[in-house]
Amino acid sequence: MNTIFKITIFVFSLIIFGSCENDKDPVVSKNGVLLRKDQTIVTPTILTQDINTTVFAKLNWDKTDNGVTSVSTYSIIISDHDADPNFENPIEYNGLGLEVSPESRICTFSVKEFNDNMNKLATFKCSEMNIDIRVKSKLGIAENALYQYSNPITVAVTGYSTRQPIIAFVKDGEIRTDSTPTIVSSSFDIINDYQGYMYLEPGNYKFYQPDACLNYDFPTIYGGNFGTLETGNSTNGIVITTAGHYFIKANLSNENNSTTLVPAMSYSISPITSFGIFGAAKGVPTGVNKPMVYNASTKKWELTFDLLKGRKFKFRSVNGTTPVTVLGGVPTNLTETGTDIKVPGEDDTTKQKYNIVLDVSNPRKYTYSLILNPN
Repeated sequence: MNTIFKITIFVFSLIIFGSCENDKDPVVSKNGVLLRKDQTIVTPTILTQDINTTVFAKLNWDKTDNGVTSVSTYSIIISDHDADPNFENPIEYNGLGLEVSPESRICTFSVKEFNDNMNKLATFKCSEMNIDIRVKSKLGIAENALYQYSNPITVAVTGYSTRQPIIAFVKDGEIRTDSTPTIVSSSFDIINDYQGYMYLEPGNYKFYQPDACLNYDFPTIYGGNFGTLETGNSTNGIVITTAGHYFIKANLSNENNSTTLVPAMSYSISPITSFGIFGAAKGVPTGVNKPMVYNASTKKWELTFDLLKGRKFKFRSVNGTTPVTVLGGVPTNLTETGTDIKVPGEDDTTKQKYNIVLDVSNPRKYTYSLILNPN
């Protein structure tokens, strides 16, 4: 009897040990949580910005039975039913629409919230998708947490893209590739303020506009003449006569842009001879650029320079001595309206040498680095 008892304890220990090992990789419990929805969802559904505030789905579920007296935390899991049937790459939602109390567990999705989460899926597309919605229950913390998942509710839905619109600037006789220079809008719902810096060789160019999901299979092609955009592959090409750096803006709307000063259905191309820094941190004369040097291999502008500690500067592109653009802000986000950049340290009239690097090769994602040079 003693031996049997010892063997039983040993086997039970192995089971517990195995369970602890498996807890690191959550196992789906098909009947762990029962998820229900009301009749709000009507499928197939097409989401648009016009109905952003409309309720898309109302979900509710019962308290998770973990086998012990416990309080679980809940989130909503959204995944691509067709491309990710085992929901290995889901999006987890813990937004304001999720309301959990001792009495109820509900989630209300607006059209905007659901569309925003759909856009986070790696497999998002602009056509109809089958989306699985599940509830995820979590008990405990870290690697020892216990997870349970609800039954899926699958909805057929067409979302709208929230990606920033992009236009490629393609030279006649060349094929657009991922390395083709582009200009980008400030927001997915704005088409009047495209911009970008690029290096161009002489030739005739046209703008290639992809669909909302940035697919170039059937682009809309714009040529141009004297700053006015024209649609159609047979239209005039935009002539670049001199190799060099350029700042390009475009407005594809039917209204003038009072901020960029680009008229409706127009573009502007401004040559740039160099970028530089200016301001109090640069020293006298503060309003004159200290030129940077372009590194063709890294596609970045570089400068090693002694800056006055505690003082400020900005970046400025010029055509000769004529200013073209000014950029300021934080290292990961430079913009035309960005704030002055402050050099580290106290303003005690002393200088420190820095390696300054500016990257404007990614439109609307302009960055810089300021690294102390000990030499």
